Amino acid sequence: VGHGKRKLIIATICSNQVIEMQVYTPFEANNSYKKTLKIVVSCAIFAVACIFISQAGTNTLAQGASVRRTSATGAMYRQPASMLRANPMSKAVGLNRNIFANAFALPDLPWEKEALKPHMSPETIDYHYGKHHAAYVNKLNDLTKGTDKESKTLEELIKSESGVLFNQAAQSWNHEFFWNCLSPNGGGEPSGDLATAINRDFGSFAAFKEAYDKAAVGHFGSGWIWLVADASGKLSIVDTHDAQNPMTDGLTPIITTDVWEHAYYIDYRNARPKYISDGWWSLVNWEFAGKNFAAVKNLAEVA
Repeated sequence: VGHGKRKLIIATICSNQVIEMQVYTPFEANNSYKKTLKIVVSCAIFAVACIFISQAGTNTLAQGASVRRTSATGAMYRQPASMLRANPMSKAVGLNRNIFANAFALPDLPWEKEALKPHMSPETIDYHYGKHHAAYVNKLNDLTKGTDKESKTLEELIKSESGVLFNQAAQSWNHEFFWNCLSPNGGGEPSGDLATAINRDFGSFAAFKEAYDKAAVGHFGSGWIWLVADASGKLSIVDTHDAQNPMTDGLTPIITTDVWEHAYYIDYRNARPKYISDGWWSLVNWEFAGKNFAAVKNLAEVA
């Protein structure tokens, strides 16, 4: 109010901010009606758009939470026992694709990390599984992101790739297989068809164990020791360096022992023979090995 004349104050507000304020006489207010209405409508449209974008971003981030885990105590994505299959979401295309999703995930351990004491400590599991194994899976996702290789299984990548991509896929597979070769209820000797096959192909379990020890202790550098079966079901022991996997030679793994130093250095320092004698043979999962051999035997009988 000024000099007895009425005046109208019109404030235009958008997103809790005053973006325009004018002082009008009633006559001027009528003339500015259209201008004010346009501003209000524009602000309303802008506010709705902001809400929509914010909600969409929240949903996308929630759906795309990274599967990377670096602690053995963290909740991991559970995968089928057939070894780290590609995430079905990785096959999505176009607008329906979750660009934040990873194709491969670190699987759950088949036991609690304390379960293998005293033969393998929780600290070893934390480093070996939570850091080394996780790093291979993360690197594999980095290498396959946005390519057709995201939809392949680890077995397919192992049999078709080479170089750094092969190394990450093979080490991801090798480690999950290794965890399943260990059990808090392991040790002792196998039974059933696997025991029969070991006696047939090695002469006795004692002879097999001696040959396996020799390969594990004598392996130079980093790698893996495997009990494998060929297509006919005949068993043999092979050692592979670095990330190599016997599947590339048409052989089927039955059990494996990780002889990279990070598998045993925390618990046994540089004493690999003690790791094999006190650790591996006390934990070996013959039930898992028996199932792997039974699958080979069944295929051989069908063939």
